[in-house]
Amino acid sequence: MQIGLSMKLALVTGGFLLLLGNAFIIHKNYNTEWRRYQEEYLKMVYEKTDEPQMKEILKSRSPRIEQLIITGFGKERVDRCITCHTGIDDERFADFPQPFRTHPRIPGSHAYRTFGCTTCHAGNGRGLSTFDAHGQSKYWMEPLQRGEYIESGCAKCHPAPYLNETPALREGEELFNTKACYACHKVEGASDGKLGPDLTRVGAKWPVEYLRESIVDPKANNIESLMPKMALTDDEVKALVIYLKSLTGENLTRGPVTSYQAVKRWKEQKPAEVPVTVESGRLVFEQKACVACHTINGVGGKIGPDLSVYGLQRTKEWMVQHHVNPRSLVAGSIMPDFKFSRSELEALALYLSAQKKLTVDNAKVYGLGGVE
Repeated sequence: MQIGLSMKLALVTGGFLLLLGNAFIIHKNYNTEWRRYQEEYLKMVYEKTDEPQMKEILKSRSPRIEQLIITGFGKERVDRCITCHTGIDDERFADFPQPFRTHPRIPGSHAYRTFGCTTCHAGNGRGLSTFDAHGQSKYWMEPLQRGEYIESGCAKCHPAPYLNETPALREGEELFNTKACYACHKVEGASDGKLGPDLTRVGAKWPVEYLRESIVDPKANNIESLMPKMALTDDEVKALVIYLKSLTGENLTRGPVTSYQAVKRWKEQKPAEVPVTVESGRLVFEQKACVACHTINGVGGKIGPDLSVYGLQRTKEWMVQHHVNPRSLVAGSIMPDFKFSRSELEALALYLSAQKKLTVDNAKVYGLGGVE
């Protein structure tokens, strides 16, 4: 059987294309970022080394993929970050640019070969290019955290009360409480709000950009959101995002049984009883961060009704019932269901009942001009 000329040409062309494809694959696998970084690093180390024996070892050393298998902190992870970040523990490279720079010292014992890199920095530890390793794909939920955002990773081992070395994280938690976010959102073991989404694992579910957008404009990602726009500075938004990003549902310092028991003890706690006085009611008003939404005599938020003359509008009985279940008296109310003890309800109602003095500010609200 003779092979025609056209068949011969097809076989030759196919063979050539196959060789060309293999050559391209070999070239691509050889000419990689990590290989170039290691070659440059080895060259710089060679120049910094004076010992002849060490120079011979470096001369024979060829680039290779380096990786750590991290097993002691949650799920098993593969970290290949040191393939590119070769000078991570070499103090001679403290002033060099990335990826050669020495990692800054962290208070306490944080050996990178024990903790790995992605435990704190996130990113994709298996990646071998900048794009992949830094988790820049829109489908990767743990992109590399930079600057102050790294603080969110500290919470995995150092949960609340957070370390003094993580000021942005501490500020974010404080804002979460002072702005009464806890009243609408559940964070297992910290708050049990029911009006908004559960935030227990929000940091593992959404990237930083999504969290920021949802705080600045709640309807940007959910047109039916009841969450009001909060009066926050850029720095406050950033701190809140860092706090929310830290909420991954992980606690690497205790097992699931210990975590379950801690949450169970928290759920069994009862609201404190307080003296039924106007002063106690004022303290309850402050502690529950009611001022985040309500104004009294010109001080407070504008989300809920002005309470400056609440004592002229509602009875104490109405107030108590409203604080037990806001929607039972005001249909469609976005006020959360707070956990109050009976004495807190009575004290708060007593304090609000005392709010009867018209001022210039609240007179404008109620259309009662001429008040001095």
